[in-house]
Amino acid sequence: MKILLFLLLLPYSLFAEPIQRQVIAFWDSQVDKIPDDSIIHRTLEMPLNYLGMDVVYYDINKSLPVLSKNDGVRGILVSFQVATKMKEPEQFIEWASDAIELGKKVVLIQNVGFLENSKGDFTEGDVQNKLYEKLGFTNSEQWIDYPFDYRVISKDNELIPFEKHYPERLPGFYLTHVISGKAKSYLKVGIPGKPESEADLVILSPHGGYIAIDFGNNFDPLVFASSPRSLGWYVNPFRFFELAFGLTDLPVPDTTTLAGRRIFIATLHGDDWNGNTILEEYKGKDTYNSEVLLEKVIKPNPDIPIAVGFVAADFDPKWASKSRSQKTLRDYLSLNQVEASSHTYSHPFYWDFFRTGGPEKEIDYLHLYPYGSWQNSFLSWFRSKWKQTFHSAEFTKDRLKWGYAKPRAYANEPFNLEKEISGALNYLNEFAPANNKVKLLLWSGDSRPWDVPVQLTQEAGMKNFGGGFVRLDSEYPSVLFIYPTARKPGGIIQLYATSNADNGYTYGWKDQFYGYEFLPETLKNTDSPRRLKPINLYYHSYSGEFASSVNAILSNIAFIRTQNPIAMRVARYIDIGLGFYSVQIDQLSNNSWKIRDRKGLGTIRFDTPRNRVVDFENSKGVIGYREHQGSLYVYLDAAVEEPILTLKESNTEIVPYLIDSNWEVWELNRNANVLNYKTKGWGNLSMQWKMPKKGTYQVSVPSQPVKNFTTSDESILTVALELPYNVQTEMSIKQQ
Repeated sequence: MKILLFLLLLPYSLFAEPIQRQVIAFWDSQVDKIPDDSIIHRTLEMPLNYLGMDVVYYDINKSLPVLSKNDGVRGILVSFQVATKMKEPEQFIEWASDAIELGKKVVLIQNVGFLENSKGDFTEGDVQNKLYEKLGFTNSEQWIDYPFDYRVISKDNELIPFEKHYPERLPGFYLTHVISGKAKSYLKVGIPGKPESEADLVILSPHGGYIAIDFGNNFDPLVFASSPRSLGWYVNPFRFFELAFGLTDLPVPDTTTLAGRRIFIATLHGDDWNGNTILEEYKGKDTYNSEVLLEKVIKPNPDIPIAVGFVAADFDPKWASKSRSQKTLRDYLSLNQVEASSHTYSHPFYWDFFRTGGPEKEIDYLHLYPYGSWQNSFLSWFRSKWKQTFHSAEFTKDRLKWGYAKPRAYANEPFNLEKEISGALNYLNEFAPANNKVKLLLWSGDSRPWDVPVQLTQEAGMKNFGGGFVRLDSEYPSVLFIYPTARKPGGIIQLYATSNADNGYTYGWKDQFYGYEFLPETLKNTDSPRRLKPINLYYHSYSGEFASSVNAILSNIAFIRTQNPIAMRVARYIDIGLGFYSVQIDQLSNNSWKIRDRKGLGTIRFDTPRNRVVDFENSKGVIGYREHQGSLYVYLDAAVEEPILTLKESNTEIVPYLIDSNWEVWELNRNANVLNYKTKGWGNLSMQWKMPKKGTYQVSVPSQPVKNFTTSDESILTVALELPYNVQTEMSIKQQ
């Protein structure tokens, strides 16, 4: 043991091996407008994020990236929309083959893009097989277009089925066959009684993997919008990627959990802030939606931190302010639980509309703005009708998407990007108290800004958050509907929301205004059998309009309380998410790792702990751990810049450690029989410690009498205290 400790204290650079966490993913700019539209981002990146991988996108129409052995790239993922055809397939095949020689894993799923080039010329079979053979299989080039007589001959239940069974009438496929001893088939199809007809369609090898077109899942963007219940995975993507990229036993940077508890964040977007409620008790009182939420939801729950995104135009008399708008704004900003945030100045709906020529294009919509616009509305209406009648092609080109009728909520001035970002920040901060200035932007509308707006948030000193799609329930019964951790416009990280908002459950705020009460189904399903996302309570000001919508929020809060999460501000969660992308994990030995550059990331997860637990004697900066659903969640001390995490097989401990807490814990010192640490959080403090000995312990905090707590028969010490929320305090625990 002493020898191991000595080795850990040596300069880690002498023997540490950084874990390669990047997966190169290709997208096609000729088919997808941005990487976010790609098949990989919408359906494959989330499982890879769950497994700890950072997906980095390259346009297949540009130069292929230069690779080397120790460049941080673990593998390459190829999966395109059906329309993609590479310009130079042979060059890509050569590059991918060389990548395997460098030790990179190559995974091919759905359309690989190199079966024919952009001119329609088919790629020769021997050229394709140069790559396939390195992956342990060959392609005979024979396409089975009408596999009426084909059936699933055998499948490995480790991967198949996952969410759906294959249809009785199988999709078409190429006859691909594993090379004995070089790969393993997880799905074999063929005509019963005719071995010569058989094909291997899900394959794994030491160098990567392959899933034939339509045999991984049946995702279709059009079906996603019209009939999501029919979609799902045939193959378990988590286990497939784990095996294909060689991720078993690796530590995973985790963004769902902190201090052993599931993370909980809340956001309120200020859409229709000044709209009038129709709740019966406010009848005839001219009460705003925002005022209803303040009295019925925000104030009664001071233990729930919530980022409130204010639309600056709602408070500016030159735009859309009403008599009490500014007072209501100040009322919100005065509350400890409210995290002051911007929701832009004029609330753009479809961001890409304004990327180029926004003011000129917007003229056609100015007559639709009820609060007036920056140009004569009649002229706007006349011009719009003229274009629709005589220049319809020009009118419809590059117009609005996502069902928006106009490009933003307010248009009292021509669109100005700087005003949307720094302008809104500066205006809102005129009302904000010194201890609650705006430092966060919650994206509006489709939440898909291009790189420049995101860059402007950084220049203004703001964090940014929002967007994505997360539902997993009876209406959307597949992990296909769970977006990844973030998008990266221009390489800048934009953390996604971790669940859908109220408008997603109410058909765009058109019907079933009670619909948000179905959120708990997604919250349960994204926690079990895998904890895929933190809890996110995400609603809009217009939810104050109806009694049913207010009650839906309150019922969600009641459910969330039963989950005993750890609540935090959105800015804190963003720090955790940014840490996922920056963290470097150096492998010191088979059971030991050094964690570097982790920003706010506080949890490392092991999905196959194999009865291992934390070896505290040979670790540094580890506060505790908790087992959940077969995974081990290890909590790191935020005060230790580069923790060392070591596991062992024995679970006999001689030091106390934290099991879970709804408050963060840091600067932990274990001195003899005394624990000293700092802590801060929301709600009444509740934490569990595993103590070496059973008995009664004294818990001390400043300005309060010492309290005694007694362990359970399992030596678990539960500490429960009422302390001021979000106020740092020092605490000590000592056995009597």
